[in-house]
Amino acid sequence: MITAARFFAGPGGDSVELEDRFFTDLKTRNATFKRTATDRFGDLDDVCIRCFAAAETSIRDVLDIGISSGGATLALSERLHKAGYDAAVTGTDLSLTAHIVPVLPGVRALVDDAGFPLQHDVLGLAVRPWRRRADYLTGMLFVRNLLNRIAGNRARRELQRGTDQVRSVRLVSPRLANDRRVSVEQNDILVPTEQYRNRFNFVRVANVLNRDYFNEPDLRRALHNCVSYLSGPGAWLLVVRSTGGHHVATLFQVSADGRRLTAVDRFGGGSEVEWLVFQTPLPGEWAR
Repeated sequence: MITAARFFAGPGGDSVELEDRFFTDLKTRNATFKRTATDRFGDLDDVCIRCFAAAETSIRDVLDIGISSGGATLALSERLHKAGYDAAVTGTDLSLTAHIVPVLPGVRALVDDAGFPLQHDVLGLAVRPWRRRADYLTGMLFVRNLLNRIAGNRARRELQRGTDQVRSVRLVSPRLANDRRVSVEQNDILVPTEQYRNRFNFVRVANVLNRDYFNEPDLRRALHNCVSYLSGPGAWLLVVRSTGGHHVATLFQVSADGRRLTAVDRFGGGSEVEWLVFQTPLPGEWAR
């Protein structure tokens, strides 16, 4: 493991391996990991681009929802560019900001905006806040619980005070700053975003829409938002979940008459929420 202080002290972009190592062990408040292999969706990207070309679709604006560290977003942007699409890519995630907070002599905590601990730094050694089964045997359970309680409480107080000892950082790949085609925004998939409506030719929703995270009513709300962000007839929607080392996904396209979504391709049997996508109403103004 690498500490946040060390990772964010570097110039960024020097080591993809270092980047993946850092994000792999960050577990967020909603029990999801920031881990993301830098090019985890390469095979899906290639299939999508072939479908775009076959349909002679113009891809100008892309929305990538649930980017985690953003490594896969960068890879998508680069593939689109190499295929001849000069697309602007907007990447979104619920948790993009964190803070490095000194809490004790020699101890720092990396916490989110609510003060939830993502990592502890004890004398330059990274310590995970989250528990695993082996901790009961090694005694680390006591250490993690103690750090979470003491460091977590002090970090929250320091955040509330707003002292100059707190350093804010972006929980995304530093390499994102080097790609002018990619922008990153904090966004909640359950909250409608007016400036996204009718805007994107391609929307990818990765490892977000599943029953481990949402109940059915919330899945329907999220899908309603995602569909409304599509630009209209001919636009594309990819819903994907990575599980057991492979992808389960469906690639949808809005029909030419703007009245329905069709499944153009399936991977691993298709998305588990495909049936909900088909039940999601399309904006009435798309109908031709």
